[in-house]
Amino acid sequence: MIDLHCHIIPGIDDGAGTIEDSLEMARIAVENGTRIVAATSHGDFARVEPGEYVRYYVKKLVSLRKVLEKEGIPLKVAGGMELLVNEELLRYAQDHPLPAINGGRYILVEFRFDVSADLAEKSLDRLRGLGWKLVLAHPERYDFIRRDPSRARELYRAGTVLQINKGSLSGAFGRLASRAADQMLWEGIAGVVASDAHDPVLRTIDLEDTAAILDLYYGSDASRILLKRNPYRILKSTPPG
Repeated sequence: MIDLHCHIIPGIDDGAGTIEDSLEMARIAVENGTRIVAATSHGDFARVEPGEYVRYYVKKLVSLRKVLEKEGIPLKVAGGMELLVNEELLRYAQDHPLPAINGGRYILVEFRFDVSADLAEKSLDRLRGLGWKLVLAHPERYDFIRRDPSRARELYRAGTVLQINKGSLSGAFGRLASRAADQMLWEGIAGVVASDAHDPVLRTIDLEDTAAILDLYYGSDASRILLKRNPYRILKSTPPG
């Protein structure tokens, strides 16, 4: 399996706190069938100097890869970042490359949960206009989609890949998020499911049970499509299908 959304780099955001946490997350991933993860640390360019922060992220990513190799843990870690969409990000993107998934054309983006539908759609359009392909993190958690699921369909039709969190399938983010995730999966507009893991204990990186849930409730091919085929295509900058 391939996990396109996890916070495995230590000491950079609210994910793994220490390198020991990162190594335990990596071991759990491998033991449960995940072979590639995208290390999508949070990126809020309103709170940091973007260029400096991206360089710091790359340094931490390279360091993690070296430790994994030294420890003999066969987990490939692709680059990327979970980018908070705001005016600072949009301004930076006008003249600078963004930290894309695996250095390709897809970027993982998120919003504040109370963002308005109109602002979200306009901001995503601006990023598309700059040539980026978009993966929207946990759309089921945004208020405007939970109130009106048709908004998710509009994003999908515009070409946005909708990434569902595994925790939403188990009810970890509440009934409304679970219901919105279920509807997107039933309609076939969800493109990827990922862990959004933050630690080795509570919000874990284990996708084995998630794969079983997908196949049980959404068709025998669901886990292959949402946890393998589509994530692989995104890593290669190829549209999922």
